Amino acid sequence: MIVETPIEITHVPGRLRQDFTGKIPEATTGTADEREANFLSRALAAFALNQLAGCTLDEAASSIVDGGGDGGIDAIWYSAASHKLWLAQSKFIRDGRGEPALGDVAKFKTGLENLLQGNFAAFETNAAWKALIPKLHAIFKDGALEVRAILVYSGTATVSEDRRRIFDDIRIRFSPGCDYLQIQTCNLTTIHDWITGADQGPGIPEVDLKLHKPGWLKEPYETVYGLVPLSEIAALYRNCGPKLVAANIRAYKGRTEVNEHIALAVREEPQHFLYLNNGLTAYCERLEVNNLDRANAEEKRIRAFGFSIVNGAQTLGSIASAVPNPPLLPPEGHVFLKVISLERCEDDVGFAERITRSTNFQNQIGDRDFVALDEQQERIANQLILSGVAYHYKEGEDTPAPDATNFTLDEATTACALMANGADCEFCARVLSNRRSFWSFDEVFPSGDLYRSRYAKIFRPDLSARAIWRAVQAQRIVKSALKTSEIGVRKDFFENGRWLVLSAIFLRLKPQLGDDLALSAQEEASLTQAAQDYAERLWTVCQARGFVSARAGGGWEVPRHFRSVFSAVGDCRLLRGALLANIDGASAAPPAAAVQSNTGTP
Repeated sequence: MIVETPIEITHVPGRLRQDFTGKIPEATTGTADEREANFLSRALAAFALNQLAGCTLDEAASSIVDGGGDGGIDAIWYSAASHKLWLAQSKFIRDGRGEPALGDVAKFKTGLENLLQGNFAAFETNAAWKALIPKLHAIFKDGALEVRAILVYSGTATVSEDRRRIFDDIRIRFSPGCDYLQIQTCNLTTIHDWITGADQGPGIPEVDLKLHKPGWLKEPYETVYGLVPLSEIAALYRNCGPKLVAANIRAYKGRTEVNEHIALAVREEPQHFLYLNNGLTAYCERLEVNNLDRANAEEKRIRAFGFSIVNGAQTLGSIASAVPNPPLLPPEGHVFLKVISLERCEDDVGFAERITRSTNFQNQIGDRDFVALDEQQERIANQLILSGVAYHYKEGEDTPAPDATNFTLDEATTACALMANGADCEFCARVLSNRRSFWSFDEVFPSGDLYRSRYAKIFRPDLSARAIWRAVQAQRIVKSALKTSEIGVRKDFFENGRWLVLSAIFLRLKPQLGDDLALSAQEEASLTQAAQDYAERLWTVCQARGFVSARAGGGWEVPRHFRSVFSAVGDCRLLRGALLANIDGASAAPPAAAVQSNTGTP
């Protein structure tokens, strides 16, 4: 069994080297691999403090105290502004799997105990620690002090129960019923989110807006609504770009018929735009109304933090496309905007998703669009983007054509469906009969199944982005290999039978597995040959089962069109079983026939 190396680990060393080379001293003893591991482990501790404590890279580098007598604490940083003392233990795990050893965690606990009890003498053999001891005496006299401990490691596993019990024990002892001591664990997934910025979420950090004729609701969730000039909304979109609508179901789709009507209204009758458009809905993490406008019924200036427009991406993009820069709109028009604060919402993530879904039901939105909200899609994109591969799971005007560094949700869906294809061959048949059903969240499988919807079965959380991208590449190769210049029955066979061929290739050759992100030239050649070989074997199977027969005067005849055959679950199950038996039991000699003129992509 091939055990995948998580693709996230390939991005970590480069970022740590970029941020901390020359800032953190390099080890001078040991092998080259040992010295590199030592540097990366120290840099990981500094990186965690940079991300969580908010210190600069130089400050984070200066926080390193790793070495003999460090008590299992690799970095220490005190923020006088927030009265927080940050302590980090780090473990760089080269293969990206597993978690820190139990002994290392126990050592970290002992170091925390000594520190929290004022037993500073336990650290005096470490020069960096010894220099800090006078400051520690002063820090622990701070009545507002809070201690934040971090265990950061580059493995995908979450910490085991025995490690959690160690942390729970020390937290309960030193911080009963309060937040004085908090302990946080950060694994490879968290580290990768820091690198990609995925931990920041969609939207823009801060925006200032002026709403005319406003309304203001304060309970249960603070909401301000009103009118914003079209020119100001256009300027906001130009300044912030697609990130402004990143939380939306769809990006701006460009010049569609509906969007042209929106833009036409902006250009020709902006004074009536308010009456002709539903407006925009946004949410934010926190909302501030200017104190001088609290009683102003004509306008309110607001500042929104973590601001995302979640309904109205097409309206927003169309306004920006129609309003010239600088704006020339006599008379000025307005668009309705509603801003909802999630600050008081206990389940802010869940409620934000509900807002996005509900406000978009009024539009022509399908299952494919709601798939774009699923965290699995963002996970796939984030795992690949630092390797130069872009996954486009939202529809938008700037989506490039699929190529060596770009692929789409449509491609990923068919590849994942065929990898998940079970013994009943239902998914293989659905690729032809009802491909859109793969985007359904409806629970159609028994309650005992771990994944109850078709979507959940094909986009499983344990399916890596690397495997998906390799599968998509294999899919493209198979489609190209079975592009034939033949006509009639043979042409129909190759066009419709290629999905069953690809399913067999995923089962027998497993091109989706491997540590390299891109398929090699040797793999491409092997898959091309296998696709043609498997297709001819499937043709032979179809003849043997009566799905195609030779005419007496030449040519071929079929009782049913091959699209009908390969869209039927029962037929797919029968033919795939026979094909796999043929492949497994066949001799090395290839079939006599060969696919002709295999060029291009269907």
